[in-house]
Amino acid sequence: MVWPGRALDPALLSGMPASMAGALERRGHRLLHVESAASSRVRPALPAPLRRCARSAVWALRDARERLAPRRTRERILARARLRAEDLACRLEGLEADVLFGCCISTSLAFLETSLPVVYFSDATPELINTTYPAYARRSRAYHLACGVLERCALERSAGAGYASSAALRSAVEHYGLAPDRAAEIPMGANILPDVPVVGPRCAPTGAVHLAFIGADPVRKRLDLCVRAAELLRERGRRATLRVIGPLTRAAARSPVVEPLGRLSLGLSSDRARARAMLADTHLLLLPSMGEAFGIAPCEAAHFGVPSIVSDAGGLPSVVRDGETGRVLPVAAGARDYADAIDAIAGDPGLYERWSRSALARARATLNWDAWAGGVEGLLRSAAGVAGRPGGAAEGRPGVVVAAAGLGGRARVGAR
Repeated sequence: MVWPGRALDPALLSGMPASMAGALERRGHRLLHVESAASSRVRPALPAPLRRCARSAVWALRDARERLAPRRTRERILARARLRAEDLACRLEGLEADVLFGCCISTSLAFLETSLPVVYFSDATPELINTTYPAYARRSRAYHLACGVLERCALERSAGAGYASSAALRSAVEHYGLAPDRAAEIPMGANILPDVPVVGPRCAPTGAVHLAFIGADPVRKRLDLCVRAAELLRERGRRATLRVIGPLTRAAARSPVVEPLGRLSLGLSSDRARARAMLADTHLLLLPSMGEAFGIAPCEAAHFGVPSIVSDAGGLPSVVRDGETGRVLPVAAGARDYADAIDAIAGDPGLYERWSRSALARARATLNWDAWAGGVEGLLRSAAGVAGRPGGAAEGRPGVVVAAAGLGGRARVGAR
């Protein structure tokens, strides 16, 4: 299993690699860990404001360089990918494994030379990320083209590929030539679960409405829209409170409807407990993102029987079923649309309890990591069978999955 990081950090990539590894091991697969690449250089600790300024300056210089020298930008990105592939190939030599599983890491798989069959999984494609995530949309055309080359090459080298949502799977087929017969849609799971499984639907709000927002990127996920929706509810006479996990915008910090819980880390048990407590006392989760790869926060809310109101960006319509486990509104919907949706469900106890029951049932049946592993297992066994390795997964025994640390570069940590 190759992932973009140095270790199975519970906070890395929204907890995806750690949860995937645990789910595969629970199904009897064995992960062979190979030695990590050298640690990245240590950066001096800076106060948050200085760190943000330094990061903005670095990004501005990078963007300018990319636009002034597009050909060199493309060559540099592809050359870096070749070096990562060579490093990974060296560390895989001599391992007795059946399958190499890659998680969100086309950069290292694109030029990889290996006799192992490769199974690739991702929650998005470069096309989706580069057109809907503002931080990536503003990158140069040369960068976008290089990302496309890496994704296409990685998929060409894969015996099978899984994507977390129908939007991502459709993009892989339409934009990168993935053959539909080698592809599968496999929804992901939740990283925050109740201490005690919820046994029935939640009761509809009878007084105050507790709303939740979880996001490390408050601009892309549109925290301000949620704040305004909660304020509109108060103007209508409904007591609404918006509890926020993640950084605040200026408007959120000043609004009386917001209860901030701060930045929480999946790697800290105390922070996980705070997130559980918040979800256990929430009526609705809001996520009106401009762009979203999948949407793990609505998965987590569903395990607590909490319906969600989300936008139709990216994978969110695959997580939330409109009119069944919550509402899916157009990306263009505004704060008034969200306030109306909250009013409609909060004012109908029967509807709320039906959606709560359906969200909980879907979470247990589909939106969990064990169900994800069951879906990926088909791709792993098929790949091992194509390879024809004796005594491997194709003959019914658990497959052997290689685990390797990422090969350089800085991964997004805790981006939910």
